[in-house]
Parts: sequence; C-alpha cells; structure tokens
Amino acid sequence: MKVLVIGAHLDDSVLACGGIIRKFVNAGARVDVVCFGNSDEDFAVVEDQATAVERITAQAVEAHKILGVSDFVCFNYSDYAVQENKETYRLCIESIRKYEPDVILSHYWAEYFQHHAMARLAVDSWWQAGWSCSADLGPPWLAKALYHFEVLHPLPEPTDIVDISNTFEAKMAAWGCFQSSSDVVESGEDGEQRHYGSVMGSLTEQLQTRARYYGSQIGVRYAEVLKRSAYLPRAVRDVLDLA
Repeated sequence: MKVLVIGAHLDDSVLACGGIIRKFVNAGARVDVVCFGNSDEDFAVVEDQATAVERITAQAVEAHKILGVSDFVCFNYSDYAVQENKETYRLCIESIRKYEPDVILSHYWAEYFQHHAMARLAVDSWWQAGWSCSADLGPPWLAKALYHFEVLHPLPEPTDIVDISNTFEAKMAAWGCFQSSSDVVESGEDGEQRHYGSVMGSLTEQLQTRARYYGSQIGVRYAEVLKRSAYLPRAVRDVLDLA
C-alpha cells in the first residue's frame, strides 16, 4: 500500500496525522510527503528571519525520518504564497502521478486560507490526475480514496477515528524536532513574563489534549481523525463492502 500526504507547510503532516503516518509505516505501507510552504515566516525575532527556512527545513527532515517517511519533498514556496494557481495545481497532479498512492491525506477547507487552498488543490488534483491529460506530468493515476485531516481547527463530522496509541510517542518525538524554534520571553511593566514564541512552541499541549479527546471517543488512549472525501464517490461492486 502507498500513501501520499499533501501538506501546505513543513510541519502540517506531523501536526495533523503524525501518528497515522507512523501506523501506516509500521503496517508495511510506503508513505511519501510533499509540502509547499518553506517556513520563511517562522521567526519570532527579526534576527532569525535569514535562517528560518534552513532551520525549519532541517527540523522537518529529521521529524519525517522519525515517522518513517520514504520521501519528503518541499516545493519551497513562501509560506504566504501557498495558493491555488496553475503551477501549484500541476505540482499536485505530478506528485500523485509520481508516487501512485492508494490513499491521499490532505487538508480540509475549514481552516485559514493557505490550508483552505491546499484542500481544494488536493481534491481537484486527485480527480484530475486520473484523466488522460497533461502528459508531461506522467501517466494518469487515480488514488482509491482521499481523506482530509485537521491541523489547527477541529475537523467537522469526521468519518474515521484512528487509534494511534502505539504511535503517539513517535508523533510527539517528531514534533519535538521543531521545538528549537525562536521563543522570546519578555518581562512586562507589571513584572509578568510573556512568551512571544512561534506557533510551533505552543501546540504541544493542544496535540496531547486533542489526541486524548479523540481517543476517548473510541475507548483508546490516543487517536487522530480523518474525513473521507465524497468528492469522488466510492465505487461499490460488492454490496457487502458497505459493511
């Protein structure tokens, strides 16, 4: 089995489905990850701006090694330039045809505009990659299913809750690779310390709490959620497959 994760930014795959990725790998599947944004906006102090891309890219490479990802590619777009256009659309189609996944995991559109854009790109590319067109991007390939994941905002009405109790530790170890991001602490006039760190440094507790919440819904310790896309209906030849 082959799985392709299409993310907007370097850390989205870890945040959204790191446990699922490692679970796929443990089951013998091949998982490849492509993303677009290069973390050029991930700096909390101006002095770190020049090194942001190099720093976070190195962390992302290490994180995906921990998850067992076979191939990890970033298309090196500026974070705020992750948008729907001809170039990004063709890259998505080309990636699907290159990796020939059985399953695609990507964003849901109920998030901010970069994630919203990737949700639309992934779904449309899933469909378009199966057509006999754009031959320069490779032979047509139609993945069997596409699942949406959540990154920052709750995924509405998930269709699947995946037990990641035995891979949650690997997910958090991968997430830990990003913890060296800039974290500025300043003291206010009232003497209270205030943190002005990157988003990366503030999500650890949220990841743990969310995984415990979803786990409690299916009677396990930790879980992640997915929403199967109905953009392309599932072909059912054996009615017993509906069970």
